[in-house]
Amino acid sequence: MRIKEIGGEFALIDRLRQLVPGRCPGLIVGIGDDAAVLKTADEACYQLVTADLLVENQHFSFTWCGAEEVGFKAVEANVSDIAAMGGEPGAMLVSLALPPETPVETAEALYRGMGLSCRRNRVTVVGGDTTRGEAITVSITLLGKVAVDRLCLRSHARVGDLIGVTGTLGGSAAGLALMQCNLPVSRDLRRKHLVPECRLDAAPLLAPLVNAMIDVSDGLAPEVGHICDRSGVGARIAADQIPLHPGVAAAASALGRDPLGFALGGGEDYELLFTLAPRNLERLRRSGLNFTVVGEIVPAAAGRLLVIAGGVSVPLEGGYNHFD
Repeated sequence: MRIKEIGGEFALIDRLRQLVPGRCPGLIVGIGDDAAVLKTADEACYQLVTADLLVENQHFSFTWCGAEEVGFKAVEANVSDIAAMGGEPGAMLVSLALPPETPVETAEALYRGMGLSCRRNRVTVVGGDTTRGEAITVSITLLGKVAVDRLCLRSHARVGDLIGVTGTLGGSAAGLALMQCNLPVSRDLRRKHLVPECRLDAAPLLAPLVNAMIDVSDGLAPEVGHICDRSGVGARIAADQIPLHPGVAAAASALGRDPLGFALGGGEDYELLFTLAPRNLERLRRSGLNFTVVGEIVPAAAGRLLVIAGGVSVPLEGGYNHFD
C-alpha cells in the first residue's frame, strides 16, 4: 500500500504515532501541533521543540534558487512554527546530507543563508550532523520557549471565534508556479517564495489575545482544517475576504489559473492563522498589526465551508500533499 492510498502525509503521521511512545514526564503537547511543548524547571515557561527538513528537488531546486536562499528559508520555516505557538526561538541543531560532489562553496552558502535568518530571529546554532546523501537535505531542530499564559495551540478554537490571518497569501505559490513555467516573475514574488520572512514579529501581539494559532505553511485551507481537527469544530471562510498578495492576480492570469487557489492550497506564505473571541478584535486592531478577518468558527456539524459569490457554500479544499 502506498502512502497516498491511505490519505497522504497526515494520515501516515496518524498511523506512525501509534507505533511509538506518546507520553513522557513533563510532556504537555506531543505530535499534532506546530511544536512539542515540555515543562521546564521554570514554572512560568514551557520548552518548545520543532523540526523540519528541506530536500533538493522536492522542496527546492537550484534551477531557480541559490544555496544561500535555501539556508535562509530552512531557518524561517522552523522559526515560523515557534511563532505559531506564541513563543520565541533559541538554540538550533542543523544536520546536512550532501552528495560527495557537492562544492564546499555550496555548503558555505547554505550556512551563510542560515546565519542571516538566525541573526534576524535571534537564533544560535549549537550543533548538528553532516553526512553523505543522494540529494542535498537540510534538517533543522529548533528549540524555543513560551510563557505558560501565552501558549497557543491548534486545539483551542471555540465556536463563535473569528478566524484571522496576518499579511497576504498566495505570493509564494504564485512565484514558484511562474518560475516552474519559465515565465517572468516579479522581484517581490520571487522573494516571497525564495526568502520568505516568517511572522515572529506578530507572535507577541497575537499570543495574549488569540485562542488557536497555526502558521500557513501548506495553504489556508489545510491550516484551517488542522485547527478544526484539533479543536473539534467547523469553519466558514469568506472567499472575498481572503487577502491575496498584490502580484497573485497577474500571475494567475499568466498561468490560466484561479488566483484564490494560490492562497487556499499554495502554502509557504509563513503567515499566522488564528482564531479569537470577537471581544478581543478591537484590542488586536489597536495593536497596529496588519491582519484580516476571513471567517468564523462554527459547530463541527456545520462542516468546513468556503463561501463564494452569491453566498454559495462549497467544501473548503486545497493544500500541499508531500506524497501526491
